[in-house]
Amino acid sequence: MRKAKAKMPDTRVMYVAGDYVPMAEARVSALDAGLLLGAGLFETLRTYGGTPFRLGAHLGRLRESGNVLRIFVRETDGEIAEIIDHLVEANPGLSGEARLRITATRGELEAGLQDDEAPPATLLVTAGPMTPYPRQFYETGATVVVSDIRVNESDPSTYHKTTGYMANLLALRDAHRARAAEAIRFNTKNRLAEGAISNVFLVRDGRLLTPPVQDGLLPGITRAAVLELAAEVDVPAEQRTLTVHDLMEADEVFLTNSIMEVMPVVRVEAREIGGGKPGPITRTLADAYRALVARETGMARS
Repeated sequence: MRKAKAKMPDTRVMYVAGDYVPMAEARVSALDAGLLLGAGLFETLRTYGGTPFRLGAHLGRLRESGNVLRIFVRETDGEIAEIIDHLVEANPGLSGEARLRITATRGELEAGLQDDEAPPATLLVTAGPMTPYPRQFYETGATVVVSDIRVNESDPSTYHKTTGYMANLLALRDAHRARAAEAIRFNTKNRLAEGAISNVFLVRDGRLLTPPVQDGLLPGITRAAVLELAAEVDVPAEQRTLTVHDLMEADEVFLTNSIMEVMPVVRVEAREIGGGKPGPITRTLADAYRALVARETGMARS
């Protein structure tokens, strides 16, 4: 009889409210407002050669949102950077690229609902393996669908990365069921907003276009980096209100977030974009983004 393989012990650790704990033993209060009401914020980012890319920008967004939503992280930026360094070193197989998540909840429910006495946030930090998107998405382009789930541009939480993420997940689920990489969402006024988990860029007549934040989108860290890079590589860029017609008639379309970086889109449902292949401006900006990452992290990339 073949012997059953011994189960390897789970040695992963994470940071929970001041302590490093085994991931399998991590706990928050059953009365935590993040668990019961979705009163929380999070940031997702990645490391290159062990160095987080634009950590300061992610923490800046977290704190700005925290000031609006009264979710106050007591750990300093320097302390969070040290926490990340420790987790990347302590968890197996993360010496190169890792996926990081920083979550801050509003704490115990009763105290968390009192604005005048908002408690320090409960901070959780995890570091796990980076699972990249399929290479073919970057080489030959991805397909996206248009979601029926609208972004509510009048909802203040739309502009913050909150843990109330169900609408995004439902839109993404529908995209995956249609064998698409992402779902594009419009707002209640039929204006282009964002992807379920990404920001959206179009290219038309040599100009880079992306919706303005007020049309209902999260101001992405990668989005901001791409707008910076457009100026560096002399691509005229503009934030302006866009419609489904603009999307369907674009010469190029691409998506951005911290994990996917710059992903070309060659099909919106049945509509082919750019002759069915990634366009030159998309490729230029993708190359410029990779070079930016290499400069800021000291990570040489092929």
